[in-house]
Amino acid sequence: MATEVLSSREQAVLEATVRAYVSLGTPVGSATLLRREGFDLSPATIRKHLAVLEEKGYLRQPHTSAGRVPTDEGYRAYVREIGEFGGVSPSEAVALRRQVEGAFGDGRADEIHGQLAEVIGDVSSLLGLVLAPSFEQGVFEGLELVGLTRRRLLLVATIRRGPVKSLVIEVESTVSRRDMASIARLLNERLAGLTMDEIRSTVRKRMQSASVKNPQLLRVVVDEIEALATATGDDLHVAGTRNIFVQPEFRDSLEIAGLMDLVERKDDLAHLLSDRQGVVVTIGTENEPREMHLCSMVTASYAVGGGGGVLGVIGPTRMPYERLVALLNYAATRAPELVS
Repeated sequence: MATEVLSSREQAVLEATVRAYVSLGTPVGSATLLRREGFDLSPATIRKHLAVLEEKGYLRQPHTSAGRVPTDEGYRAYVREIGEFGGVSPSEAVALRRQVEGAFGDGRADEIHGQLAEVIGDVSSLLGLVLAPSFEQGVFEGLELVGLTRRRLLLVATIRRGPVKSLVIEVESTVSRRDMASIARLLNERLAGLTMDEIRSTVRKRMQSASVKNPQLLRVVVDEIEALATATGDDLHVAGTRNIFVQPEFRDSLEIAGLMDLVERKDDLAHLLSDRQGVVVTIGTENEPREMHLCSMVTASYAVGGGGGVLGVIGPTRMPYERLVALLNYAATRAPELVS
């Protein structure tokens, strides 16, 4: 792992190499850097800096006669410099915002998360991700149980400053209206005013002393309430899968198969996203799932009501980090207004 400190000139050459490689997709040599960056340095001096950066672990040379490409550590050093707001110019920032705004339609509230994932995928030309808000800090106001059929119930939970969440529950035997009303009343008395996170961690203890005529129904409802604040695959929206297939880094079918398998395991991917707060960039082997060791993930979280969601992209490590950080930062500022 590269840990050696870089001089200001080495940092400049590294950043120029990353920009050139991201743009061109081919190994970068001294002639390319001189042509693109206009360095006031000789080709020999640039070659010397490239060799030093390779020796320190920030660049590698795919072939003896080829130029250099960034390593994961090289990308990390580059991302560290651009910071959490990205490095686009004011004019680029305006153009990026226009792209985002121009892509939004008049979708219903329950369609906005999917639409937002499509916008991010289209604007980034990568895999767009949106994890709908979970409401760990949302305050539970109450629930209602409604019979749909003999063995199917509708649970409607109200979260202060959050959504009304509803889900269908399957039960093993017919449930009476009296049992539904009794259990709803019990849960509202013992849980109202608690955060969803508090409920998730204490609800079973709070129900231990409860005496009800239908304990099986109580267990089923408690299971569902515990899950309300937990991110699941149902909360995750993915768009732009086609963008991954055209990336030259993913020409190997086995490599792309592993990544697509992860995307299809939406519960796992949702859990991975739910732990990322603020602007987070993970590069190559920094990513925990082995399927993402050839990828980078850039995410930005946002708050709405009593909970928070996450926006992100997945793509090859060769990606325009400064543009993506700026994109997701802007999308994260707009998301609360769009999804509320």
